[in-house]
Amino acid sequence: MIFTTDTHTHSLDFSGDASSYMEEMCRGAIEKGLKRICFTEHVDFDPHYDDSIPFDPEKYKRAVETMRDEFGADIEILKGIEVGEPHVYKKEYEKVLTADQYDVVIASVHYIQLPMGIHWTGHRGEDIYTYAVPRIYRRYYEDVLAVSQLGGFDVFGHFDLPKRYLKMEAQEDELIEESLRNIIAGGSVIEINTSPLRKGCEETAPGKKILDLYRSLGGKRLTIGSDAHQACDIIAGFDKAFNDFGAGFEIGYFKQRQFIAFGEGK
Repeated sequence: MIFTTDTHTHSLDFSGDASSYMEEMCRGAIEKGLKRICFTEHVDFDPHYDDSIPFDPEKYKRAVETMRDEFGADIEILKGIEVGEPHVYKKEYEKVLTADQYDVVIASVHYIQLPMGIHWTGHRGEDIYTYAVPRIYRRYYEDVLAVSQLGGFDVFGHFDLPKRYLKMEAQEDELIEESLRNIIAGGSVIEINTSPLRKGCEETAPGKKILDLYRSLGGKRLTIGSDAHQACDIIAGFDKAFNDFGAGFEIGYFKQRQFIAFGEGK
């Protein structure tokens, strides 16, 4: 399959953990033959995030318009956001949703607070001890369930994210199933996020087990995103992700908050 769209990318202009600027991302996407790229810049409200850039919707809007002016003849540039922990910051989440018109809103859980007082990611997972893993996954999926109940988003980002760091599967089957049911009932979708493939994992987030469950519960639609934070990672892992897990799903992207399916070569 010829991949023409990356639905999940970040730039250093607005996401502090990225390493390529928006212009570099656009040029990289064009060099790889994409027809469109969607920026899904981080919107985080926790003041303790070391790499967080306070989100300015007006500045973001102007930056996207500038990129469209410069590169619009070669590539379609979509404007999205990735909101972290919206269930914790409900008022802020509601405000950002009405601040501007986005093509897609991704909701994600990046950080969880544990009773032992650490974030589950730590520093590349290096300070997470084996005894804590079940608690990490339990808390993560409790938060995922809360986000799924909140709604208001188009895509739930990198479902089963902890395995990107912990290199193991979750066992919280009941929480996973209830969360997926809520996402489907709310008209939202999940994505195949290929970033774990760049972190030494054999599967995307999520992988086969969760995607099979999603399908069995009536989930039909998916997006595929690299979660690229640098230009070289745009559409990285898409071939493997589609070949391993894409069959039987309607795959597409969001534009003006509407799902648009694309077929082979489109």
